[in-house]
Amino acid sequence: MPGRTRCIHLAFLVTTALPVYQPAYAQAVIGGDWRADVDAFAGRLVEMGGAPGIGLAIVQDDWVLHARGFGLADMDAGRGVDTETAFYIASTTKAITATAVISLADRGLIDLNAPITAYVPELRFQPPLDADSVTVHDLLTMTHGIQQGLGPVVFRTAFTGDFTREQLVDALRDYGPSPTGRRFAYGNLGYNLLGMVLESTGSGSWKEIVRQEVLDPFGMDQTTGYVSRIPAERIAQPHGFLPDGFERIPLGKADANMHAAGGHFATARDLGRFVAVHLSGSAEGSGGTVPSRSALQSMQRQHVEQDRQFLSLHRFGWGYGWDLGTYEGETVVHRFGGFSGYHSHLSFMPRHGIGVVVLVNGGGPSAMTADLLATYVYDRLLGKAGLEDAHAAHIDSTRERLDEARRGLAAHLAERKARLAPLSHPLAHYAGVYESPRFGRMEWRVVANGLEVRMGVAWSRAEVFDASEDMLRAELAGGGNVVDFEFPPDGGPASSVIIRTGPDTGEEFLRIGE
Repeated sequence: MPGRTRCIHLAFLVTTALPVYQPAYAQAVIGGDWRADVDAFAGRLVEMGGAPGIGLAIVQDDWVLHARGFGLADMDAGRGVDTETAFYIASTTKAITATAVISLADRGLIDLNAPITAYVPELRFQPPLDADSVTVHDLLTMTHGIQQGLGPVVFRTAFTGDFTREQLVDALRDYGPSPTGRRFAYGNLGYNLLGMVLESTGSGSWKEIVRQEVLDPFGMDQTTGYVSRIPAERIAQPHGFLPDGFERIPLGKADANMHAAGGHFATARDLGRFVAVHLSGSAEGSGGTVPSRSALQSMQRQHVEQDRQFLSLHRFGWGYGWDLGTYEGETVVHRFGGFSGYHSHLSFMPRHGIGVVVLVNGGGPSAMTADLLATYVYDRLLGKAGLEDAHAAHIDSTRERLDEARRGLAAHLAERKARLAPLSHPLAHYAGVYESPRFGRMEWRVVANGLEVRMGVAWSRAEVFDASEDMLRAELAGGGNVVDFEFPPDGGPASSVIIRTGPDTGEEFLRIGE
């Protein structure tokens, strides 16, 4: 009865094979249980204090293989990270904005070689820079040659949210040529302008156009440019890095300051879908059509050189919205982002068809944590020899660097505390409303025996920077800004405030009211 014998053998193989796939027998699976290994590694990073929480997604071709959350989304509430937790992704948005532009170009609705004045005709720059000489391609590749830094456009769009399109266009009249010429120079400004280009092609804000061109077609229903549309219990709250760990800090983002160079909250799984489309050229979205494979590949092609090291990656080029780099000889297309209390890592290896998303809600050295987890995932999926020993050494090294960073921060905070001294004027004389035509309005108030400042949605408690010079420190633009108060010689309230926007630059705000 040969047929029956074969059936019996088959039944035996099936019934005895099933337990191999259960957790207790996971390492008997061919190649091992890589998901369990990755989860364990991510858990170790949280346990050692590398980040309060982590969102992770792993992609192969058009498939999100794995998505998990680790640690805490909110340390105060004790709320954990899960696959529904949305993180602010900062400059990772640039890859999404660029994809929207390329999607429209793919259908002939944007001409990449056209001057930006074809879409924003009222735009003018400071001579000799001619707005007609800057193309959409130049904005995408950051070779536009417009001076950057913390000017009014970046300050208003990324931090205060206090602007109109007309105010931005007017401010750009003072922007002259960049000292670096038309060489690649990373910054927000070009992508802020791309937001204006997008808005000229449809009825609605750049956020709505990105939703129509990217989020809906790619099936990214948990990504949004509107903080107000995310349930509070789904937000990974930001945490600042302190000598003894992390602590909750205010969320510095609202609808008003979500911008085309850095303006989305997303889950790791959703960004995994974004990577999957860029790897495979296809998506199962809720509506619309994704750009053609050739259009997506044009984004991943080097358009300009760069030469920078960022943690484990050496960046050699820039495409459209993507950095191009190498990790141990492998090309990695990637885009990262950072803001107070957040870091985002989005990358893929086109040759192997694999990608990684790591989102963290901690400041300071949390970027190292994201990098370490991403490189572990790549090494594990590629089956590198000596993986566990090598990455155990990486964890030890990272722990030492974290300890060093904490010691350095403790010394820095002690130095700042030592600068505390009585100010030379009553607190009420610092309070008031001050205004700059280019940067907008700031309001200082006396609150709880101290001073607080607000500019649009940005606000900060102030500390003394140099009491003898009437200089305070406030965190308005993603870090500490030194603010210099000027007082009239005959006494009374301050007449103006100068906020430092660079090592040798500042902006004066004149008092306009109490």
